[in-house]
Amino acid sequence: MGGLTLTLLLLCLSGTLGEDAGEDNLNDIMEEIHSEQGHNIENEYKTHNQHSEQEQDIESEVIFKQNQAPSLAETNGSCQPDMCNLLRHLGAMEARLTTAENQLEELSNMEAIVALLQRETEFQAAQLRVMETKLSTSESLIKSMKRENEVQERKLQVFSFRVNATEFRVEQQQILLDELRRQNEDGPKIAFTAALGGDGHIPPSERETNLAFSNVFTNVGDAYNPGSGIFNAPVKGVYYFSFSSFANSQHNVCVSLFKNNMRMLSACDHRSEHDSTDSSGNGGTLHLEQGDHVYMTLHAHSHIFADYHNRSTFRGFLLFRT
Repeated sequence: MGGLTLTLLLLCLSGTLGEDAGEDNLNDIMEEIHSEQGHNIENEYKTHNQHSEQEQDIESEVIFKQNQAPSLAETNGSCQPDMCNLLRHLGAMEARLTTAENQLEELSNMEAIVALLQRETEFQAAQLRVMETKLSTSESLIKSMKRENEVQERKLQVFSFRVNATEFRVEQQQILLDELRRQNEDGPKIAFTAALGGDGHIPPSERETNLAFSNVFTNVGDAYNPGSGIFNAPVKGVYYFSFSSFANSQHNVCVSLFKNNMRMLSACDHRSEHDSTDSSGNGGTLHLEQGDHVYMTLHAHSHIFADYHNRSTFRGFLLFRT
């Protein structure tokens, strides 16, 4: 655009353009200028008129160009009025074009900045998505931990209930134990141990007979009668009784424990070819009423041996009162 203006100025100054030819050539030049750049320049000019400061700069530059171009031609005295107007118009258009180019450059810079901001925004959006993913994972973990805590709390409640139940049972057992201890401390002390007296075999009988364990070791409470071999329960309660019997020289031995007239326990050992001695024993707890009798019997045709080794014995004691 600046070259075209310079060319027109030189033609005007040299006087090579006639009035008619100048007008035709100027019309052709104006049509070419308008066809190639007119629309763009006018659009850019309208766009920049929206900014007051840039409008003032453009107007100032246009006025300067308009004033400068004809003054140069008028100085040489060879510029026609129409040519001067054209030069002024071309100078204004050149100024506007320069301004538009500057603004296009600024727009390009703005586009680069916008692209940079878009990349930064995309990066921040990616970071935000990562943070959202972490937050979602943290929320899931928190929910899982809450569920686990709820399960642990329920287990703790069940465990606490069991502990309380166990403590209650222990307290009840302790109460019962204290009561039994109190009863034993306050009640009678009853226990005895006795062995068969004599030396050698007690001969068998045709019928079952009572055994009197006359060799007494212990008889606390005097509930056992060594003369008859009968234990007489002084109080109601639970008692423990046991016995042992021994037969020598391959004899059969068979004894029983009676409560009143009821056979409760028995123990027997029969001779064999490879057994030179025979022995047996048994024991158990009995619930006795006050005055009940407990004693031992020897079965019919059965042997039992008595000597200083005290291998045939009868014993019992009170566990607790009832």
